[in-house]
Order: sequence, then structure tokens, then C-alpha cells
Amino acid sequence: MNLDDLKDRISSEARATWDRIQESGAFNQMRDRYENMTPGMQKLTIYGGIALATLMVLSIPYGYFSGSSDAVGEFEGKRMTIRELLKVSREASEVPAIPQAPPMDAIRGTVDSMIQAAHLLPEQIKGTQSTGGSGLIPTNLSEGGLQITLAKLNLRQIVDLGYKFSNISPSVKMADMTMTANRDDNRYFDVVYKLVALAVPAPPVIAAEPEAPAKKGFNRGRARNSGADE
Repeated sequence: MNLDDLKDRISSEARATWDRIQESGAFNQMRDRYENMTPGMQKLTIYGGIALATLMVLSIPYGYFSGSSDAVGEFEGKRMTIRELLKVSREASEVPAIPQAPPMDAIRGTVDSMIQAAHLLPEQIKGTQSTGGSGLIPTNLSEGGLQITLAKLNLRQIVDLGYKFSNISPSVKMADMTMTANRDDNRYFDVVYKLVALAVPAPPVIAAEPEAPAKKGFNRGRARNSGADE
């Protein structure tokens, strides 16, 4: 079928459709009402029909545009979610594994050694005592705490000892440090360090897979073969 035949077919079908519309009762009623209107109402009706047809025509591309905008927004939201998940998983994989905290007795011994290495006077060492942990860390996440009380420290000693205490182990954290001016000499400070040992779970132990037992049929065949060779 060539282009001319197609045009003729379309025009004939359009004329037939228009004839059927003109023969319908609804169309005749609308035409009678239109003819009975005043010229002003006829113009308003024509303008209203044109506007309605224009809206119907424009609603089709607007619907496609609105649907595409929603699809783009949904795609961008999912892309951002995937990026955040990848970022979190990458950061989680880069976090080093925290070892288990040393026993409290070992932590106390390490603290005593650090205090002795700082060459403090006996009157400066007020002692260490065990505590139940820290209010910032829940009890089930703590192995216990240690409170270290020292007196008449200068700023350099406070910083050095605090740095050493906080680096005993990755699982031992400095939960609190209280500094007050010494009553006898306000050039020095009385300091209370509070350490907390985190309750780090032990890594899971992967049991070795048992070796598969040798097949009896295979061993029996080997025995028969060896007997035949002899």
C-alpha cells in the first residue's frame, strides 16, 4: 500500500466517523443547544472546547514528563543509598580489629610501671583502685575500670602520663580525667585518671574440617592388586 492509498483510506474513515457522529442523537442535541445560544455564549463554548482539547493534548507529554521525573528521582535516591552502603561497608572493612583487653591486674601492673618510670615522689602517688567501669559505657560492654590518683603534677607530667595511660591497649580507654589545683601549691595539680577496659568478644574459633575416611572399596582393590603382583 502506497502513501496515496493510505491517505485516501484515512480520509474515508474520518468522513465515515464524522457522518456517524452527526447522525447520533447526542450530537444533534448539542448542536440544537449551541444554535439556541447567544453569540457570546457560542464564542465562550468554542473557546472552552479549544482549551479543553489543548489540555487533553498537552496532558499526554506532561504525563510522560512527570513519570520520567519520578523515575529519575527514584533512581537518584537508590543511587545515593547504594553509595552510602558501599561507603559504610568500606569503612567497616578498614576498621582494624580490636584485641581483647588485658586482665585488670596486668593493667594495674603496667600503670605502676609507668608511674615509677615518671620518677614521681612517694607523696605524689595517692594510689590506684579498681572501679566498676564508667557511666558512659554500659556494664555489659566493660571488663572493669581503674582509677589512678596522683598529686602535685605539672602540666608536662599530666600530659605525658595521660598519653601513656591511654595507649596501654586499644581496648583500654581513658574514660575521664579530673584536674584540680593543689591546695598547698597552686602551681601544681591533683589529677584523677579513670581507665576503662572494653569487653571485646573473643574471635570465633573455626574448627578444622575432619578428614574424609578412605574408601574401603579402594583399599580392598589396592590390596588385591598388591597380592596379584606378588
